[in-house]
This record gives sequence, structure tokens and C-alpha cells, in this order.
Amino acid sequence: MSKVKFQNYSGIKNAKDNPRCIADSDLKNGMAVVYYIAVDGKEHVKVAADDTEAKTIKHFIWNTIDKPELDNEDDFVIKKGSYVRIFEFPYGEIMDISGDLIATSVIDYKDVIIPATDGKYDVAGVGDTGYEFGLEVTDKTTFGGGGYAALVIPQ
Repeated sequence: MSKVKFQNYSGIKNAKDNPRCIADSDLKNGMAVVYYIAVDGKEHVKVAADDTEAKTIKHFIWNTIDKPELDNEDDFVIKKGSYVRIFEFPYGEIMDISGDLIATSVIDYKDVIIPATDGKYDVAGVGDTGYEFGLEVTDKTTFGGGGYAALVIPQ
């Protein structure tokens, strides 16, 4: 169950979201995406094609699951061309992130998680600098079947 969410009410209350973006490919909730305005003047989102694009990511997907016929939340996919609701990662807020969105299998307290090129996240290495934000792990949780609580920090 891929998800990223605000842990505290203050994150929800002060959330900066945009429900008007169009998906450039099939996407899932929680993915880190690049927001841009296309030649046609419409707002679009896509997964980062390379590390340079990943450094510009500021947003994650959090669509309402509006398909009651789904038996499993994991089956929810936002299809290419559909509208996507994106939220900005807010500095100083604690976010919950499900473990299936993180490519690295071993994560420790105080590790910093950064966006990767496939919409997922990875633990930052020594040379990983210049990203818009990082998620500093504060706790291991049961969120999403085994996830993490992380503080949004400037990177």
C-alpha cells in the first residue's frame, strides 16, 4: 500500500495542494513527482527521468481512492491522462511514508530519504546534495505495513 501522509493536523491544515495536474504516465499514491507546466499551458506531473530532475522534486501524490470496486488499495492506479492531486512537502512537518516506496532495505534512525528517479525514495549517500528536501527518519512505524515517520528538512 503505497502512501505518504501528514502525521499531524498542522500539516493538513497548512497543506499546499494542486488538484489540477495531469499524469504523464500511470502513477500511484505516495510517489514523488516533478511538477511542470507543459507547452499547452496545462499543469503536468511525471516521475523524474534522472538525478538532476529528482533534485527538483517538491511534491507527492495523494489522490482520493474513488473506485469502490477495488478489493485492494494496492490496485489503485492513477492512469496516464487522469487528474492527479499533488501536495508539497512542508518543511518542519512530520510525514508518514510506507516502506514499499523506499528502495533501500536497511534504514536507520536519522537517515535522510530523498526522491529517486522511479517515483520512489532512497536513502541519501555522502554525495547526494542539492535536493529540494529530505526526509529525516525519526521512527519506524506500522504505517502502510511497515513504514517510517520522517521530518521534512531542507537538503
